[in-house]
Amino acid sequence: MLMCCNSKRLKTGESPNRSKSKPKQRNSEICPMFTKERWIEIMKRSFEDQGYSELSYNLRHNFPLELRCQVWFWLTEKARIKSCLYQKLQFESPSEQQILKDLHRSFRSKRNTKRISGSSDSSQPDKNQEQGKVDQQKLDKLKRILIAYSNLDKEVKYVQGMNFIASSILEQLEQEELCFIILNHILNIQNYRKVFLMDMTILEIIDKRIQFEVPLIYNKMQELKVKPQYCFDTYIFSLFQLVRKELAHRIIDIFLFEKESILQTVIIQLLKMQQVEILKCQDQDEMIIYIRNDLIEDALDKLDDGKDYLSQLLSIHL
Repeated sequence: MLMCCNSKRLKTGESPNRSKSKPKQRNSEICPMFTKERWIEIMKRSFEDQGYSELSYNLRHNFPLELRCQVWFWLTEKARIKSCLYQKLQFESPSEQQILKDLHRSFRSKRNTKRISGSSDSSQPDKNQEQGKVDQQKLDKLKRILIAYSNLDKEVKYVQGMNFIASSILEQLEQEELCFIILNHILNIQNYRKVFLMDMTILEIIDKRIQFEVPLIYNKMQELKVKPQYCFDTYIFSLFQLVRKELAHRIIDIFLFEKESILQTVIIQLLKMQQVEILKCQDQDEMIIYIRNDLIEDALDKLDDGKDYLSQLLSIHL
């Protein structure tokens, strides 16, 4: 039986049919803050039995970090796989060579944890060697997860970028099969696989949101003839790897429930934070290079490391 963070498997009921249209939370609507006990109680039922606005609000602003494993497991009930299916997917994959090529660049470097990393201590070889062993274990798990998904999804198979999503999940969870379930939920249930089929509708939506939410940046992009795909294509495939680990996990917290809209929102909020710097760009190349290479870290450096990055980002208003 699949276990979650050494706790008993949560029982969930059958998911009732629910209208595809989800009510948007209004600013005037007051949502109750869930206590830890309340989170535990609601996870005994299907997440679809919970009010959308209440759950969305608490996932964004009141997430129980100590219950993350259980919450992820709860939100991915539709992606649960039959017993032993994961093991049955462990056979030779046409994508295996590409997966092996991408493994060692899948996990974030220290730069992604914090811009200024501490100096390494070479006087502790045993500790460094042990860390290497842990990393190899993660690489082996990641390889098996990606091979399993490539065998499950015959159309998409494996595309670079999936490794960044899977590695971000593995940084939080140790249980391999649960990581596979969450990856399958993101790609199939939440349909992010379309990005790896080169459906770039998300870039069109980001372009529209920039136009209405940060119009000065939109006008500047128009002036310099900067198209969204020039700046944000790497974000779409690699945002989980580009941001710091804590923020990547908070994005997953929301993505499991609200799909890709949280990625769009994070990008918009980063732009808001760095609007002054972006508007200083003098030509197309300067703007593209800044957004692709420096925007994320410049924005995150302004946030308080001791507080939730996502909550701070969402509180930014122009």
